[in-house]
Amino acid sequence: MREEELAQMLEVSRTPVRAALRLLAHLGLVVATQSRGFALAQPGEQLVGVTVSVAQPVEERLRDALIRDRLAGRIAAEQSQVALARSYGASLPVLQRVIHRMEQEGLVVRKGWRWAFVPTLEDGRSQEASYEVRLMVEPAALLLPGFQMDLGTLRQLADEHHALFDTLDHASPEPSTIFELDAKFHETLASFSRNPFVENVIRQQNALRRLLELKSYGDSTRVTAWCHEHLKILRTLATGDRDKASRLLREHLLQARAAAERARAKAHVPDRRGMQGTR
Repeated sequence: MREEELAQMLEVSRTPVRAALRLLAHLGLVVATQSRGFALAQPGEQLVGVTVSVAQPVEERLRDALIRDRLAGRIAAEQSQVALARSYGASLPVLQRVIHRMEQEGLVVRKGWRWAFVPTLEDGRSQEASYEVRLMVEPAALLLPGFQMDLGTLRQLADEHHALFDTLDHASPEPSTIFELDAKFHETLASFSRNPFVENVIRQQNALRRLLELKSYGDSTRVTAWCHEHLKILRTLATGDRDKASRLLREHLLQARAAAERARAKAHVPDRRGMQGTR
């Protein structure tokens, strides 16, 4: 593996590629070669399912904190940049970059010198609205005329799902690790549409789902169920039957929405002493 080739393939500069290769070398996953490149330290088959944890960038942490606090009602719907920067101990340039990104994602809107969170950024309504959008977009994306899938990527996704099955048999992976595979599945199918607007929508919804649904990924029963549903969709796509795959994806999303609704209802059921259950 060479920096230049990887940078061209991923359409990024060599700087992040160099940093990634150094991290992988530090973890013992790749080794430097005499030709000034890198090679896998072990056969690729043994690396299936391996995950690498890296620190979340400060802007990502701030963005997640803003959305999480708004969902929990800890901050008001309208805010000034100065007040937010002071409250979260962030520099104004960092906050401005985060706010502008959230504006592009449709999470906030400008109101004069202030910013307002969109009305749907409320716990229950956000989740419901997210599934409405996904049900409209994701199944239809599989039927777009420009749809073009990569069989190698399908096989890799299937291998990663099987690896998760194997892990669930003897351990409990971190919910964040499981969520990343789920998000990768949906974003990969969206990328096959070759429509950048579809891809942006799914990335946005996954970012929101990470905050709304991450705890549910500790439910091994539901995780096992959606893994089977994912694999069935992947096998169907591999046969070229996009119509059936689209129907299966819609069924999968309906099942996921029903599970989310049950979890939300359970979280609000009063206990025997009449107190409200915690989320």
